[in-house]
Amino acid sequence: MVVTAHWINNEWNLKHAIIAFQRFSHPHTGQQIQEATLKVFQDFSIVTKVLSITIDNGANQVAGMRLLSSILSTEFQVDFNVIRCGAHTIALVVNFGLKEFQQTIDKVRAFVVEIRRSPKKEELLSSIAQKFQVKYKKLIRDVKTRWNSTYSMLKSFLENKVIITSAISLHNDNFANLSLSDVEWKEISLFCNYLEPFFEFTEVMSGSSYPTLGTLLLLLDHLLDHIMITIEKSEVLWIKEIAQGMENKFNSIQENLYNPSAYLALILDPRYKTQILPNSVDAETIKKILKDEYNNYKNMDENKINEDVSSLVGEKRKAVGIMNLMLQKKQKVDNSQRNEIDEYLIINVEPSNINPCEWWRNHKSQYPILARIARDYICIPSTSVPSEQAFSKSGELISKRRNRLGDNAIEACMCLNSWMQLLDN
Repeated sequence: MVVTAHWINNEWNLKHAIIAFQRFSHPHTGQQIQEATLKVFQDFSIVTKVLSITIDNGANQVAGMRLLSSILSTEFQVDFNVIRCGAHTIALVVNFGLKEFQQTIDKVRAFVVEIRRSPKKEELLSSIAQKFQVKYKKLIRDVKTRWNSTYSMLKSFLENKVIITSAISLHNDNFANLSLSDVEWKEISLFCNYLEPFFEFTEVMSGSSYPTLGTLLLLLDHLLDHIMITIEKSEVLWIKEIAQGMENKFNSIQENLYNPSAYLALILDPRYKTQILPNSVDAETIKKILKDEYNNYKNMDENKINEDVSSLVGEKRKAVGIMNLMLQKKQKVDNSQRNEIDEYLIINVEPSNINPCEWWRNHKSQYPILARIARDYICIPSTSVPSEQAFSKSGELISKRRNRLGDNAIEACMCLNSWMQLLDN
């Protein structure tokens, strides 16, 4: 089990680090996942600080986080949000479409496997590329658990069409049973064009060095528009049928991605606010969610000031301390007369290339409460990719020659490596 923490530091830089990398024994029940996750929170003293968690769509994870959310709410009075991984959700949609194209994918995979395991045949493709003065791009072998690798395999295969067709024509004995018809080549091209927006979505949403949750709902809207346009305008029946199946799958699971945290990350992204919203999101609804959260943060500020004042009762009061508290309290009262939300929303959205973290760093004094809310919400990752990357990274630590490390040593190495990168940055 991997848990990564994501936050924005005092310099308004987005950071993330591994805080747990643990062996998780069977059975992987929701109860076990809840207990293990809560223990990680307790070990790092973040039970009352953690705001949300991003998980994939596994039924046991969903059940575990529901249990955890209930415990944090009842025992610790923590409003805990569970975010479904956007990349996993889109993978479920795309995998539905891949099944309908499986026969051609299997043919392409067979060719790629044959080339990748035969240096002689790969050299033959390179020599043909030199002969025709075209660039040979190494063929990519897909991983069946990652749909985007299947797209990359089809794309690399398509980009080498001239070389591959020439090789089959000139050296048919070396490529027996690996040829594709002209119709199949055209189908691969059509299918890649159709899948391209989904691939780009996965690439953008998989980043961890920039905010992604606010963009998630907008890109989901874009993908649904792409599916609908394909259904309405495509003249290719099989593409239309694939799109219809993907639309049904999309509609059955997309509601899991629409939640208050995503709405707050969206409206607090200065590139979007309420001026650029998904079709299914109402501006007044999202503004109400922001106002409610704003009032929560404002009340927390007022309670903290009252606690600070109370703590001085009965103690030897220092004039400077009392003056500071008085000024702080008066400033809060004055600021409360301002409407930060209206001031923030009335100005135009920023260009798409600005960094939301940098924008809030430069405007935190102008919108002090909103800046605190933004700092908490825009750092929430829209996917569980950082955790999956940690598993991939562990392959560099655990190998055939280094296979006797204990569980604690592995976790220590993975965490320390991650934390050292924070110091380097």
